[in-house]
Amino acid sequence: MGSPFDSLIHQHRELEERFERLASGVDSGASRETEELLALLRFHSRLEERCLYPLLAQVAGRERCREQTEDHLTMRELMDELEALPPGHSEWQARLLTLEDLVVAHFQEEENALLPQLMTALDSLALDDLRRDLSATRMELLARPQVSHVAGAPLLDSLHWDG
Repeated sequence: MGSPFDSLIHQHRELEERFERLASGVDSGASRETEELLALLRFHSRLEERCLYPLLAQVAGRERCREQTEDHLTMRELMDELEALPPGHSEWQARLLTLEDLVVAHFQEEENALLPQLMTALDSLALDDLRRDLSATRMELLARPQVSHVAGAPLLDSLHWDG
């Protein structure tokens, strides 16, 4: 059985790919693709906030957790701004690229520092609890209307945390 973080890291890669596709050019499907990207990013953020951040506060301290939470708040503001603009608008691309830069830096910080720190600090029972918590939270979030399945969104279909 892999790390409980494997699925989150898989989500990071998929979100990065979606950002790249959107940033590479605006076409007729950009509105739908933007909507899907933002829904998946919100889903991912909720998983982290509910499952990882309480552990992060215990292991790395409240200040470190606050920094991560502030990243999420900034991401939410940028997502709201991006949603308010039509693709092709002069500010749309700037907001998209700013959001992408923040998200990628956030993912790198998690993968290179925070997740390894949690992996080292947590014993096997705590890691198993985290795996179950991620799975239960994922199912709960998917059951909510605002995070319902997005057509063509393998991120929501391919997560198998119950391993």
